[in-house]
Amino acid sequence: MRTWAYLLGGLIVWTVHFFAVYVAASIFLTSTTARVVTALVTFVCLAAATTLTLRGWAGRVGATDPERRWIHTIAALSGATAFLAIAWQGLPALLI
Repeated sequence: MRTWAYLLGGLIVWTVHFFAVYVAASIFLTSTTARVVTALVTFVCLAAATTLTLRGWAGRVGATDPERRWIHTIAALSGATAFLAIAWQGLPALLI
């Protein structure tokens, strides 16, 4: 179970960000509070995705077993994909 959470970590972070942004937009509508909450959630989730990507890449480089190397590679790619998606979703809140 822990390996699956590691493999899908980036997608989990992206999902948390997605729902948090929509909840903030639904509760606070178009106020400044919604933008601030969205920006904070975006920065926290970007940090989590970056951490996952860097840990996955570091584990990939140090792994000798092909299976462990594959797991770390998928985790790093999942984190990098999440980073791009979170940045794209959070961009409107960060502009003006």
